[in-house]
Amino acid sequence: MIKFENKLELRYYFNDKSNYIDAMIRQRCEKEVLSMVRALSDLLDVKMTIYCEPCPLVGYREIWSVAGGSTRSISVLLNIFMQVLTRPTLSVGGQPLVDRTHADDEKMQREIALLRRELKLKEPALTINRELIQLLASWPRFCKAKSNFYEALRGYPKVTKITLRELNESNHSRSGSLEVKRELFDYFILRSDELPPVKDNKATIEIISPVLKDSRYRWKGIYNKGGETIDFYMQDEDFKKQMFDEKISFTSGMCIDCVLEIERKLSELGETINVSYTVTTVIRTRFDKMEIVTPQGKRHLRKLEAEKKQLTLDLFG
Repeated sequence: MIKFENKLELRYYFNDKSNYIDAMIRQRCEKEVLSMVRALSDLLDVKMTIYCEPCPLVGYREIWSVAGGSTRSISVLLNIFMQVLTRPTLSVGGQPLVDRTHADDEKMQREIALLRRELKLKEPALTINRELIQLLASWPRFCKAKSNFYEALRGYPKVTKITLRELNESNHSRSGSLEVKRELFDYFILRSDELPPVKDNKATIEIISPVLKDSRYRWKGIYNKGGETIDFYMQDEDFKKQMFDEKISFTSGMCIDCVLEIERKLSELGETINVSYTVTTVIRTRFDKMEIVTPQGKRHLRKLEAEKKQLTLDLFG
């Protein structure tokens, strides 16, 4: 018989005395909860299996019984999940609380790797880094899952609030209860699936087919990050004119080092999808061992060098 030493309780509070919840709402919420818990188990390399458990009808409660190799690791995971699900994504004005950057993604991966190692050491004392909670709470995948969860509940006026608790094998509380009231649901719901664009200042693209005359059509090339074939807009009008005037001739295998802007959005599953690519500045062209820096590329490099010197002056001045 399986022994469940870790349990997660999600309780819905209603504006009436019934114990019923719309089945579609319940399934939508359950899907987001389980997807987040599963994502955390993958990140932290915690082996676990989740089961549904019947519970007495006092309000409406979901209890998931969790079996796995390490009670301590599962407890840490559930504690992280509860904090992430109840931490708002947006400010009062509807803006993201955290301006997520690539550096944040790298820091999150480092913190996860550190926690993963600590969990394997099986030391009794373990403090969850508050910064890791913030990084996970602002991770686009979890932001989308939280948004889906609270949006489903916002459209169901019967729910006045939700609470989360970790329980032991006897269904007694192992941790304090975390709650989110209806009036706070909006602070979790994303206004748009669009993400801030990212800029790759050191992109390299091998051009497959250029389009010189009509800016509505996209060029095709092979992007150095992962070697994927992409369709991109060429916004460097100087470069297009140089090619049109044959000051730069297109040759098969020709590469450009450039500034590439990438528009992104979130999928329904919370995955980051690149929507479009735009080259704003061509810095240099390369073919075999021959490199030619473009005039606009020289201006761009001088600007970067000036900004770097100014930053140095600010730090030591």
